[in-house]
Amino acid sequence: MKSFKYIFIAAIAMLSSCSEKNVKIQRISNQAYKVVSDSIYSRMPGSILYQDGIVYWQDVPAFEKFVHAIDVKTQTEIISFANKGEGPHDFTAPELSLAPEGGLYINDGNKALEILYQIDGANLSTQIRKNENNPMATRLLHLDNGTTLFLCPDKKELFHIHGENTPDISFGERPIKDEINNAYDVFQGNVNYHPKKKMLVYSNLTFPYLAVYKHSADGNWSRTNELKEDWDYTISEGKLRYSPEGKKAAMEMALTDDYIVLLQRDTQVEETVSSKERGRSMALLPHSLFIYDYDLQLRKIVNMPFPMLRLCGDVETNTVYAMCVNPEFELISIDLE
Repeated sequence: MKSFKYIFIAAIAMLSSCSEKNVKIQRISNQAYKVVSDSIYSRMPGSILYQDGIVYWQDVPAFEKFVHAIDVKTQTEIISFANKGEGPHDFTAPELSLAPEGGLYINDGNKALEILYQIDGANLSTQIRKNENNPMATRLLHLDNGTTLFLCPDKKELFHIHGENTPDISFGERPIKDEINNAYDVFQGNVNYHPKKKMLVYSNLTFPYLAVYKHSADGNWSRTNELKEDWDYTISEGKLRYSPEGKKAAMEMALTDDYIVLLQRDTQVEETVSSKERGRSMALLPHSLFIYDYDLQLRKIVNMPFPMLRLCGDVETNTVYAMCVNPEFELISIDLE
């Protein structure tokens, strides 16, 4: 068995100026917020996504109309849609992602089904498509109409892009170079894409790790920044095991115009809890948002008075939306300006 204490200081950080290194982190404990909806009737809200004044949220246990669309301005539900089941247009393993041209894609992880839903007033239109199903993917994003990015944690190159009219490409480095046979579990994470900045952000779900990739004009993807913290792990019989005493990974990630926002426990003001304890009570979820710029410099830590479960952001502004427990589920907005 090999044991590692991994301490990483990124070369890019070493080259940064003293003024960047010494940026004062702003701590905020009285952050203003607005309630967008207190009518979140679900035992477990899933993914939430924001686009063009609408927050889409997924009701994980529901079989009928499991996606709800809320108008953030009027604070009312516009419509609910999409069903689970065995029908030709029903979903068995739904994965939600925003459509760059406007609307919401739902893909099925078990079959080549993709439906684009677009809302016009109170009306809902659908376009049913066949799309390549990638059984090794745990996350997907639509970069444009016809181009899908998959996170494949079991692959040497983490990201795979499939285009309808372009050759497939793969890129992305694993956070850890060691050869392991449980990479599928270890390298799962959250991914988000900022279309104007042409930046892809990956946040690992096992240990604290952030990476930013830039899509250049020549079509190539390159990692521009990464943030690693102290990792304490062992490798035994090819399996990597992260220390239960190690710092916990970010639970959720959202992008705004200027910030990468992580939902993460702030151990200075929140008690450390084990995974087993956290699974027993929503009250033990993290209360804090860690706010980074796109150079991965930590700028703010926002301590909210209640736990939060889900995050999404508006890439046109610096507003984030959170599903919180207060004590019932509420959808709130937070202006980070």
